[in-house]
Amino acid sequence: MKLSADLWILAVFLLLTGCKKQENPFVSPMYDLIVEGGINTYSKHQYIRLIKPVGFANEEASLNLNPISDALVSVNDGIRDVPFTEIPGTGIYTAVMEDNDRYFSDYTLTIKYDHKEYKAVDQLRPVFPIDANYIPLSIKKAQAGGVRLTIPKHTFGTTNAQQWLILPEGKSWDPGKFNESYPYSYSHVYGTPNALHPLIQKARIVDSGINDNLVIYKYSISDDYSIYLYSVFQETDWKGLLSSIPGNVKGNISGNANGFFYAIDVEVQTKSIKELMGN
Repeated sequence: MKLSADLWILAVFLLLTGCKKQENPFVSPMYDLIVEGGINTYSKHQYIRLIKPVGFANEEASLNLNPISDALVSVNDGIRDVPFTEIPGTGIYTAVMEDNDRYFSDYTLTIKYDHKEYKAVDQLRPVFPIDANYIPLSIKKAQAGGVRLTIPKHTFGTTNAQQWLILPEGKSWDPGKFNESYPYSYSHVYGTPNALHPLIQKARIVDSGINDNLVIYKYSISDDYSIYLYSVFQETDWKGLLSSIPGNVKGNISGNANGFFYAIDVEVQTKSIKELMGN
């Protein structure tokens, strides 16, 4: 679940927290590697990125990240191990997985790097179909016949944890573009850390035409991934809230590594703004 502005923030957060000196027992350790990406049902082509933590003093490396190019990467789909091959020099490993839709099955990532082995497991949950009545979006008429869309970044207390991406028609999601600034929205099963705090009220404002269409992506999130995202946002988006929990945020990667390997189901629909205004 970097692949976007949010995933980029998560990656940088993990890189920086993984590079602090051990001045006290509450500071994160130096990680061997950071993992981004996972398995999705949107495409048979899958992508996983491996990067090295870098020090605060190395400004150029901190901005460009440090790809890992000599790892052995594979994913078990519950039946077989599927080897991934690096796109040269990028740290992005890719494979075609025919069995990318084994719902309620575990997908297991194995990484062998520098004489060490790392593993991660996530379960693929089916996404609930998109219902126009429950899309995290409000629409109001604006001047000159246009409309203003308000898309909250976070919604709390939902029945199921979900991730959303709402784009204008003509744009699309690509799971292999880790540095793309995708404006994701998140539905959390947990309550708001502090309902009155302005950091919770983050929203994306988009002006559009009333005759335009929107491309809406909806992603399933496992329980473990939901907990991880909520914890990371407490250290990023909601940092400084009284109820936030300081300290390390550890993903599902074993050993001295961090990040999160996910398995997500994806549904996509194109809907007209007029149709959405009628709901």
